[in-house]
Amino acid sequence: MARGQRKSIEDRIKEKEKLISSLQQRIKNETNELEALYKDKNERDMECINQLLKTAHITPEEAVSIIKVHIEEQKLVS
Repeated sequence: MARGQRKSIEDRIKEKEKLISSLQQRIKNETNELEALYKDKNERDMECINQLLKTAHITPEEAVSIIKVHIEEQKLVS
């Protein structure tokens, strides 16, 4: 069975470089998309917390104080 002409080492190197470049661009695009998803999730989480604070009539400063007290209490229990 006859084989096609074998590619030169230079051609194979160029192909691999092109492939790597394409993969690097894809990784960059996927990373940007992931960062956007993290940002969206963070905004949704913050909105949920904000709504909870409004419902409970607690200011952000009061919430920080409450959480700090809780953390200190947990340290004493541990």
